[in-house]
Amino acid sequence: MRLNRRDFLAGVTAAAAAADGPPDFARVRADFPRAARAAYFDNASCHPLSVHSAAIIHRYVDWETSEVGEPWWPQWAEAREKSKALFARLVNADPSEIAFARSTVEAESNLLNGMNIQASGGNVVTNDLHYSASIYNYRMRQRDGLDVRIVKHRDWQLDLRDLERVVDGKTRLVALALVSNVNGYLADIRAISNLAHAHGAYVYADIIQCAGAIPIDVKAMGIDMAACSTYKWLMGVKGFGFLYVRKDLQGGVVRPTQHSGGVRFNYAPWTDQPDPALDDIAFRPVEGPARYEVSYPSYEGAVCALECLRYIHRLGVENIRNHVRTLTARIARELPAMGYPSITPKDNQSPILAFACKDPEDTLRRTRRANVHVAMRFGNKMRISPSVYNNQDDVSRLLEALS
Repeated sequence: MRLNRRDFLAGVTAAAAAADGPPDFARVRADFPRAARAAYFDNASCHPLSVHSAAIIHRYVDWETSEVGEPWWPQWAEAREKSKALFARLVNADPSEIAFARSTVEAESNLLNGMNIQASGGNVVTNDLHYSASIYNYRMRQRDGLDVRIVKHRDWQLDLRDLERVVDGKTRLVALALVSNVNGYLADIRAISNLAHAHGAYVYADIIQCAGAIPIDVKAMGIDMAACSTYKWLMGVKGFGFLYVRKDLQGGVVRPTQHSGGVRFNYAPWTDQPDPALDDIAFRPVEGPARYEVSYPSYEGAVCALECLRYIHRLGVENIRNHVRTLTARIARELPAMGYPSITPKDNQSPILAFACKDPEDTLRRTRRANVHVAMRFGNKMRISPSVYNNQDDVSRLLEALS
């Protein structure tokens, strides 16, 4: 297959095309071959690719295999800026506030490095519903002298009073998962942001478990920095993601700690006409969000993200959330009556549910036997996370397997 401009710029098929009313989620289901082979409820771990995303990756691989270089390279490069713009629109940010990131955890770590909190005598506040790899990062920094305050949950959710007791005038950052991977708990981010800002602190939100699944407005929510990879609810691939840094924080409050750019050798034999106004090795510091990027991003990730974000925008995040809520509402209602107590707060708005199991090994045996895929985390916590392609028949298979 030869790549041409028409192939590259082509949109997805009518199954995901924009419509006047809500999408036909029965047709959306057909876009995900995984749905035909199993009742897959583990999107909080990794979301399957749609046929449209797979097609764009195949086109990119075909180009890399046989046509690397001009004239098509600019077309692939264009996907980087377009994907940034679509992600910015998804979270109500400006494209000038969006950078690429290799992973959510790495992005959070780089932000911490750039804020230099320990040297200023400041502290960081986080909680035990944050992602465990992030908590590990904070514990390592705590061992090295950073003042880290980890708030414990109450009944699997955050109590603002507990945060109020530890956030003070020296708090520089409040870091949390907007939606917890543990149980899908959606934090009261506006209240937490108000608390942090009242003490002169900033708010970082890990949005990997909600970007693309529920509406996010970083401005209205008071989020100063955020990051996510694309392989969960953004329906993309691993090794590629986005970083949001509020425009007025760039380069000052959050300084880049890894640098990537180019230089100009201003002397012979590099040039026949050196410019006396320039240094021998001249360079211009990178400005804007690109200052947080190191080297090239994954082009496979970028072209896939562009396709996925177009798809998500066509469906509409509100429509996605409303569809999934019809599934999570039934699961949340029926599983506790079957002996699986919920550890997800009632009426929670995220697509993730978690339940305690008396016998996790037997639970997994039964679901696997029924070709139903769930996740078992933290020993006996069964996590269920439906997405756009799941339907009520999938839920019935799940309930029958667990009954």
